[in-house]
Amino acid sequence: MTQQNRHRLAALLAIIPGLLSIKEGGSVLLGLSTPAYHVLPWLLTYNIVLGFVSVISGIGIGMRRTWGFELAVTILSLHGLVLMVLIILFAFKEAVAPISILAMLFRTTVWYVIVVLLKGKSKEQTGNA
Repeated sequence: MTQQNRHRLAALLAIIPGLLSIKEGGSVLLGLSTPAYHVLPWLLTYNIVLGFVSVISGIGIGMRRTWGFELAVTILSLHGLVLMVLIILFAFKEAVAPISILAMLFRTTVWYVIVVLLKGKSKEQTGNA
């Protein structure tokens, strides 16, 4: 896969879930939908804010800006941290919906893939074209 295609794929992987987080979180925040599970207000706010940050990062990645990659690494780190917090809260019997843990695991995995795509070298870069 060429580096240009890696950046395009990474940008899409950043923007699409980011937009979905904004849409879903916004509809809950505005009272347009009510999930059938316990919602952590701080997590709802986090997901909406990071949805916007994800779209911004995706734009930067698509434009091949260094800050787009740096933002991707930051987002991956934040998602990993929040995932660990959710797992710890769940382990201590706090009110954390399992779907929230799965959603954060999905987000963390997607951002891991994005970072790997951006760090990977194409055949042209390694001289194996």
